[in-house]
Amino acid sequence: MNLKFLTVNLSVIVLFVFYSCGTSTGSRYAQEVSKTPEKNNIEEKPKTTYPEDFDLTAYRSKIDVPSVKKDSAVSADLDAWYNYHTIPAKADTNKTIIKTVPGYRVQIISTDNLDKANTVRSEIYFKTNQKAVYVIFDPPFYKVEVGDFIDMNDAKNLSFKFKQMGYTDARVINETINIFE
Repeated sequence: MNLKFLTVNLSVIVLFVFYSCGTSTGSRYAQEVSKTPEKNNIEEKPKTTYPEDFDLTAYRSKIDVPSVKKDSAVSADLDAWYNYHTIPAKADTNKTIIKTVPGYRVQIISTDNLDKANTVRSEIYFKTNQKAVYVIFDPPFYKVEVGDFIDMNDAKNLSFKFKQMGYTDARVINETINIFE
């Protein structure tokens, strides 16, 4: 029993010494900083700067773009939507809401800044022929939504067009839409 107790204690001590010696790696890989300035004073070469006098105008190529006759049905602001024929918007002044039904809208942006939401709303209102542009407050965010679509494919097409214009967060959402007179 005494021999067994001695071997267990000895093995525990050997393991403790073995593992404790291998744990201090901080000083092993650290570089010594010399107090004398001669050893650490590495002469750095001064960085030279070269003047930028290269002129690209000699290499500029002239690109001839043929003019395209614009279709009267396509708004002038929809140049990014070439060959997408859209029906011009009717006057929105005398429309009244008859009822609301489940449908689809395109959400352009969701932000907590009301000024940003209003700016995006006005950009979309004047850049596109979509006049149904809404700023909806869904706490704590203001959401800019466009259109009142019953068909999801129409909403997907509009979402694709907005992504072409640079609104990369545009997506189709389920929403209660307005049906106008």
